[in-house]
Amino acid sequence: MSRSQVNHMPMIHPSTTSICIAILLAFSSIAHAIEAEVCVYGGTSGGVVAAVQAARMGKRTVLVEPGRHLGGMTSGGLSAVDIGDPRSVGGLTREYFTRLVATYGKELNWGQAFKGNGGPATGGAYSIEPHVAERIFDQMVTEAGVVVLREARLKSVRKDDARIIELVTEDGRRIRADMFLDTTYEGDLMAAAGVSYTLTREANAQYGEQYNGIHYTAKYTPRTGHEQPGANGRVPGGQGVWDRDFPLDPYVIKGDPSSGLLPLVNDGQPGHHGDAAPGIMAYCFRLCLTTDQTNSRPIEAPDDYDPKRYELVARFIEACLANGDEMDLRWFNKHDPLPNDKWDFNTATFGGNLPGASWEWPEATYDRREQIAREIENYHRGLFHFLSTDPRVPQKVRDEASRFGLPKDEFTDHGGWPHQLYIREGRRMISDLVLTEHHTFGRQIAPKCIGLGSYGTDVHEIRRIVKDGVVAREGKVAGGRGGFGPYNIGYDAIVPKPSECQNLFVTFALSASHTAFASIRMEPVLMVTSQSAATAACHAIDANVPVQQVDYARLRTRLIADGQVLQWKHGTKQPPRASVNAADLPGIAMDDDEAEFTGQWVRSSGLPSWIGSSYHHDANSGRGKKTMTFKPTLPAAGRYEVRLLYTADANRCSTTKVTIHSGDGVNVVSVNQQAPAIVDNVPPALGVFHFDKGSSGAVVISNDGADGYVSVDGLQLVPTEIARDERAGRRSSGYLSPQAESQEESRLSPNSQK
Repeated sequence: MSRSQVNHMPMIHPSTTSICIAILLAFSSIAHAIEAEVCVYGGTSGGVVAAVQAARMGKRTVLVEPGRHLGGMTSGGLSAVDIGDPRSVGGLTREYFTRLVATYGKELNWGQAFKGNGGPATGGAYSIEPHVAERIFDQMVTEAGVVVLREARLKSVRKDDARIIELVTEDGRRIRADMFLDTTYEGDLMAAAGVSYTLTREANAQYGEQYNGIHYTAKYTPRTGHEQPGANGRVPGGQGVWDRDFPLDPYVIKGDPSSGLLPLVNDGQPGHHGDAAPGIMAYCFRLCLTTDQTNSRPIEAPDDYDPKRYELVARFIEACLANGDEMDLRWFNKHDPLPNDKWDFNTATFGGNLPGASWEWPEATYDRREQIAREIENYHRGLFHFLSTDPRVPQKVRDEASRFGLPKDEFTDHGGWPHQLYIREGRRMISDLVLTEHHTFGRQIAPKCIGLGSYGTDVHEIRRIVKDGVVAREGKVAGGRGGFGPYNIGYDAIVPKPSECQNLFVTFALSASHTAFASIRMEPVLMVTSQSAATAACHAIDANVPVQQVDYARLRTRLIADGQVLQWKHGTKQPPRASVNAADLPGIAMDDDEAEFTGQWVRSSGLPSWIGSSYHHDANSGRGKKTMTFKPTLPAAGRYEVRLLYTADANRCSTTKVTIHSGDGVNVVSVNQQAPAIVDNVPPALGVFHFDKGSSGAVVISNDGADGYVSVDGLQLVPTEIARDERAGRRSSGYLSPQAESQEESRLSPNSQK
């Protein structure tokens, strides 16, 4: 006998709305179940694409949206679209953006990568107005014949064994379907259906990752001596002035912990780097603002505005001015131009993000979510008022902030303020395939590709806490993926475990680790995965099989026919290299993160690293002012071969200064970093030196007198007897040879499946 179950989610009671005549004709009345073949829950960008795809494939499709608007963040303020590499995007997603920019008389070059301007490469042609974006979404569902239920908040799900039978909304509507898709940012339907998920940042040790768990990034370490930016607002190395971290005092009375923490500082312990921890990325509103005074309304301060709430921002300003910064509004909001005198405002060190406020959101009721959204809105309104009026703010910043207002023709039912909070991360499903950094960095290739991801590893801060007596941003990561190009998103990451649900797809809260999701999470990618899921749903209906048993070969054929991009044909910067962990190498090996830094070094993964998945460079600036010092701990006294790991390139320093402090005294070695870092499978030796037991020795890398970028990936000290065996080929060095790398690349290729 089959068992039935009902999983409840406490949600808010929506305002009473009438159901349009079209729905009444199509589905009788709300007293009876609404029957469909495909039900998509969540009117996000991906929800619209999924519903349109299913309808175009001839299935009766209903799109259920908890709110009033379609498009999610793509129509909710994220107007300067983060898309990664446009060549990796196809299908309905490409169709949508092509239609969107055509309203401005533009055409998109889908066959060309974006070009950077001293920072990440982005596409200005993809910058659009929110109300235009929403109009295209509405047009597409109408044209496809999708029935849309708005203000239909999920109350419960009824299941029969491992199949969803129907979902019930707060106002009593019941939607029955053969297949369901969860396209919400939070994974609400997935959770209500009893599917496993996590909100934990996994420990690095869990999946062998580097950027997961509690995380402190060197380039966001609080420090003084920040370099001045160029005209693009970025310093050498690409870091923007909107990401500047100073050692700010966190206490109400400076230097007095007993006075309590300032507002905007989270309570808690710093924790240990790489350990598992709760917490998700900070949320913000992506504001669409205008300088057109004829189309502008003021950004009003909240009723409870108190300048004391922004004391930490004032201290940030003090530090910037002491650093010699000529501040403008970019220090507080990175903003990009949109059509018709509008701007897309992102966040900054002190911008729209409110770390900590997002933690409760994914599992909160709709009532509570509205309160959290209002809290973040009031914080952001108050910040703008502070920047426009407070005398501690430089006049140039006040003048610039005062120029911007809320457009009268955007978010007209919400006072010009976006109706969509930027949900950067919610629940993440745990399925039989969990995508990790190994997939996004190209060290593993996910099978059964249903779309490509191409963005960098972009984690917004989780906490703003006290570490070493000053304010620090914990959890923030902004880097590449080791030079690897677009990567596979595997089919098994969008379907639950078969024992948990057999007729559900999860395309936004898909199965991925915290830091893998930080790359996958871009709107165009989630739209691509949603179209593929809808196609698979239709195939599952036709074949009468669970979603886990869909014929992938048949699915792939249809996806390609519909224009999806499932294979990267444009190459990568370098072949994927299987980097190693320092602990797995002979002797004493230390990753670059274990060094002590003087001056501002930049973490990068623009080229494949040898140890770990990133390295540091000096940004080719501040010569003579930057050092990295390794202090190895030796288990026994003896003679050790010293090796420096770095990423070789033509722009590297040919005379990198390395000072070795050992039992032999102080020795200075010059390293040509334009030459290969590994020769015949072994790193070249800087020399052989005697080291005493313990930690009395040190190796210092400096950019003094450098004639190019100084790069440091790690340090290795190898006992001479082991080094001799490695060079004689009697023992593996632990690094892949060029031939082994080629074999590894072939093994990982999606075309190598047998």
